Amino acid sequence: MKKILSQLEKRFTSDIWQRGKGYYKEGLIDKIVKSGDIITAVSYGNSTYRLKINLKTKETSCSCPCDFECKHLAALVIWLKNNKAIDSADFANTLKFKTKEELISILCNLLEKKPELWIYAQTLDKNAIIDLIKKIWFPKGGDDTPLYNQLDYIKKAIFKKKDFSLGILLLRKLIDLFDHGPESHELMDYIDSFLDDLHEEKLSRQQSKDVRNILKSYPFDF
Repeated sequence: MKKILSQLEKRFTSDIWQRGKGYYKEGLIDKIVKSGDIITAVSYGNSTYRLKINLKTKETSCSCPCDFECKHLAALVIWLKNNKAIDSADFANTLKFKTKEELISILCNLLEKKPELWIYAQTLDKNAIIDLIKKIWFPKGGDDTPLYNQLDYIKKAIFKKKDFSLGILLLRKLIDLFDHGPESHELMDYIDSFLDDLHEEKLSRQQSKDVRNILKSYPFDF
């Protein structure tokens, strides 16, 4: 990983790198997790941003408005050069040696501290997915990470079921969210990506028409 991080470091200007050092020293990079070749994290400050680095492709992303390698990503690279991220594989191996009672206790403690995690313990039939979509909204506190985690979880369930009537319902909800937060470029990017995913699927003629009608009903450039 050291070689990859050194290659990534060269992408930053000296000014951005120094600003990234400031973010790192202030402890503004958090929730760093490695899952296979993907490293995710969040950056705090005036706003909370989601960060991602693909160690295999060397692709990077940050949910901030910058269209270049930003100080948040620089801070993450600096953090990784000096620390070890939580590895989801190590966590999974640790859980393998837990008893059923211990696993239940761990999950109950997590739910007590983070009730929003309850959705991941539910059986996602069609009615459950509809109910989750209805309840999606911006979280309090300015950290949108739980929102996008839930959206990813629901989207994955929809595409697994191949029930694109649910996909259309989720699209309506996404645009409704954007209607209430039109300055969220990350949400617009998410909607664009979701539309691309839908277009790659075999929608019925009526479903394709529904998608077009939804987009026409909103004065946004999708």
